[in-house]
Order: sequence, then C-alpha cells, then structure tokens
Amino acid sequence: MTSALLGNVFPTAAAALLVLSVSPVVTAETPLLNSRGSSAHIAPDLQRRMQSNPTRQVPVIVQMKALPPVPRTTSQAAQTALGLVRQHGQGGKALGIIQGASGVLAPSEIDALAHDPRVAAIYEDHPVRWSDTTNLVTAYPAEVNATDVWAAGGSGQGVTVAVLDSGIAQDPDLSQPTNRIVAAVNFADPLPLGVQDPGGHGTHVAGIIGGNGTSSNRQYVGIAPRANLLDVRVLDSQGSGRASSVIAGLQWIVAHKDVYGIRVVNVSIGAPATTDFVHDPIAAAVEVAWLRGIVVVSSAGNGGFGVVDSPGIDPHVITVGALDDQGTPSPSDDIQPAWTGWGIPIGSDAKPDVVAPGRRIVSLRVPGSTLDKLLPDRVVAASNGATYFRLSGTSMSTGVMSGVVALLLEAHPGLTPDQVKAMVSRTARPFGQQFGLLLPNPTAGMGIVDAHAAVGSASPIVAPRGLRLADAAAQALYPVLYGQPLNWKDPSYAGVDWSQLNWSNLIWDNLVWDNLNWDAFNWNNLIWDSLGWNNLIWDSATLNNLIWDVPSTGPPPD
Repeated sequence: MTSALLGNVFPTAAAALLVLSVSPVVTAETPLLNSRGSSAHIAPDLQRRMQSNPTRQVPVIVQMKALPPVPRTTSQAAQTALGLVRQHGQGGKALGIIQGASGVLAPSEIDALAHDPRVAAIYEDHPVRWSDTTNLVTAYPAEVNATDVWAAGGSGQGVTVAVLDSGIAQDPDLSQPTNRIVAAVNFADPLPLGVQDPGGHGTHVAGIIGGNGTSSNRQYVGIAPRANLLDVRVLDSQGSGRASSVIAGLQWIVAHKDVYGIRVVNVSIGAPATTDFVHDPIAAAVEVAWLRGIVVVSSAGNGGFGVVDSPGIDPHVITVGALDDQGTPSPSDDIQPAWTGWGIPIGSDAKPDVVAPGRRIVSLRVPGSTLDKLLPDRVVAASNGATYFRLSGTSMSTGVMSGVVALLLEAHPGLTPDQVKAMVSRTARPFGQQFGLLLPNPTAGMGIVDAHAAVGSASPIVAPRGLRLADAAAQALYPVLYGQPLNWKDPSYAGVDWSQLNWSNLIWDNLVWDNLNWDAFNWNNLIWDSLGWNNLIWDSATLNNLIWDVPSTGPPPD
C-alpha cells in the first residue's frame, strides 16, 4: 500500500495509525515512535511534583509501549523497563501486569526517560493506605443474609480470596481445624521473624471475609467461614506502601490464579485518585485481573462526599461503601457514616456500586500490632474470654462484600466477574426505610448487598457495557490480543476508514483503544501464557525498601 493511497483512505490520521511498508522493521533497536510525538506521557501530578522541587527524587512507575507488529511478552517489557529505570536512576521492581517497572528518579532523569521512544507513560508511585476507621457486637452476617446461606449449606468452601493488605496472622479462626491460609507472599518491607501482620489490618479484614469463630465458640464469625485465604502483603506495619507494591501483588495473584484457585481479590486499601481511571496504573492492574476471571472488590475509601479512592474509581470492579448497621440485623434502621466515600469519578460510573456494614465491625485481633497499640479501647472480649478487635471503615465493608462473593462463587462457580457484579448489584436491598431513603442513591449505589438473594438468583446474561480499558492495561494486553478479530465501535471514527486496519498495520495507541470494541473479545479463550509471567522472579528480597517511607496519618475516624 503506497503513501498516496493511505492519504485517501485515512485522510486525517494516516500517520497516527499505520506503519508504512517503507518504514524500517521494528526491533528493540529501532522502536516505533509515539504516534502523538516522541515524548512519553508524564502524569500531570508528577509534572507538578517535578516543577515544585526540581532536585528531589520521586518514586515512579514507568510503562513501556506495545511495539507492533512484533508483540513481546509483558515480562520482557517489564525487564526492559526495569533496565531503563536503572540506567537513569534507582531501580525498583518489574511490573509485568502493566508492562512496566518502578523506581526512584530525579526530575531530570524522569525528563530524559520520557524522551525514550519505547516509553509510553511515567506515573508517580503514589502512597497507598488501608481504608478504615473503628465499635459493637457483630450483626453484619445476618444483616447481609449470609446466615440464610449458611443454613442452606453455603460457607465459601473451595473459593480462595486473595487479601491485598498488611498481612494475615495465623489466628485460630483462620488456621483451625485446618489452615485455610493457603499461601503468603510479601511485597512490603521485611517481616520480623515469626510475624505475619505487624499492622493488624489485614488479619481483621481476613476475619471478616472468612473467620470461623473457633476462638469465640462461633460468637464472631466471618461471612464465608470455610473460604480459603491468600495473604498478599503490600503494606508495612503503619499501613503504608506504594502503588507499585499493589501492582506487583496483583501481578502475583494473576500469575498464580490457577495454582491456588483464586477467584476473588479483596482490596481494602486505596490511593488518592489523582487522575481518571484511564491513566491510573493501579486501575490498569485490577482490570487485567478482572479480565483474567478474578472478581476485584475494592473499598470506596473514607473521604466522604466526592472522594473515591483508587482502584475503586475503576468502572469494572465492585466498589463498596459503608453502612452503620446500628448493631441490628435489620437494614431498616441503617444509616451511612459521613466518612464513607462516594461520587462520580472522571470518566467512570457512579461509585460505590453497593454498600455493606462497615462501622464498628468486630473481627480478629493481632495482639501487639500497630492498630492494637494505637486503639486499645477497641479490644472486644467474647463470652469465653477470647479477645477480638473492633474497627470501622470501607475496608471492613469490602471484606463483607468479598465474603459474599465467595458464597456466590461456591454456589455458581462458572460465573464471570461481570456476572458476579451484575448479580450482587441487581439483588441489593433497600435500607434506612425508617429515614425515607430511596434507591438507587448516589451515596449507596444499588443498596445493601444480599448474599441469600444473590446466591438464589439466576445467572444473568450481561449486556456489553462498552467500557474502555485503562491505557496501561491496553498496552500490557497487546500480546494476549494480537491476532484476534478486531471490532470497531465507529467505522469512520476520527475520519479513518477502520475497515482497512489490521494487526499488521495499526499502531497500538489510545486512538485505537478509544474506538476498539473491547467487549467483542472472547476473554475466556485467550492464551494468557503469552504474558510470560512464569519467567518473573517472585523474590521479595529483591524489593527496593527505600521507598516505603509514608508516615502514618494518625488514628482512623470512628
């Protein structure tokens, strides 16, 4: 095809969309130029940080481009990214799930790296924290009708829930009569010998999901008391970490999905949403997990009106807000705490999608942990003297939701994440009738999750939603999608004749991603091994611990 013909077929975007036959062969030595120019996208918040202090080093995440027409595995791209970061500054870890790497660079080094034509984008590696607050004897299993599911024989057995958090301690409620913590991996700072959760937050969340009440003679029981749990530690003892640790944890979960039967990932942590989900690297990572068949349940955060944390801003995932169940099993007297996050993130759906009890939730205690020392008045004694712990926040609500999803997947193991989200949303119940609350409500989504109604409902046929993938997810999925049929939303979008495009002549960039019908791909039949993650070295000792320096911001709100 000649350049003259291309000018007729593609009148406005020929240079942006085609690799001409006269162009040199694309190799690692002769990378494609960015169709929007030679410089990578530097996130606006990172640009502001660079301008405010031109000499201070900044933790960053660097993402590589997919390089048509020769797809690379994402592990290869991640190793290339890590090598580039090390050439310019201090390297962190490979992040194959978004085809990138983390590190620490000075502003001048960031600017130099942005001019490498292989680099797609550079983001700040934002701090992440647990999403909680804090009091009462538990009513939440009956509140969400989990007790009715138990009566019918459901318990979450056979479903593994990965918990991205501060760790999971070997509590009897999780480890007896058999140990249901099937594996543990650490992407945060080194752990002291014999300690699994120095913060105490992850264990509390894990108990909400799957505690079986062994220590309390079943006085305090989680939602799915026979579900398996997988400890993916990404936060330090103060509840702090970086986006790159969350991404690395999600990458590990996806790579080990089939080994441990991981169907759900609980993300009771969050980072400030400094951009829309399309340009958010954590959102990209949860999308890859979602498309791989893992239900991602994320907290809305505790910022109140107009504030939703990442990755809860992503339209694909189930984002959960908090309710105060007032210590009763009836939703009619429920109210929403002022701190529960809600709003409409840029380019996304209204969030949260659903709500669940999240105030004064009693679950597992880790004696001597950070939270245990910080909030000694939150220790709760069971009638037999066993001690538990009381916390509040959308972290707790998210644990409730993850337990409900485990019950649902035990009953209907063939469900896709989209079907799970549709079922828990459509069967959600009203609450606060005593106060005249109407649903759907922007602060509460479709209402309070109902485990029994969801388990008893028919599997839905989910209509395509036309969702766009985040940029980093689109880049990373190039080797998986390469060669699949291409389906376009608008055959003449941006003045281009899209019928002329194929894998050999398109440039994989955001103009293509905007018009691509992502729902048309058969995600279940893709060859995910092409990502090449089995070649990555999962050794937490290689992590760069110099960037785990985010201070605690004090006790969580009640």
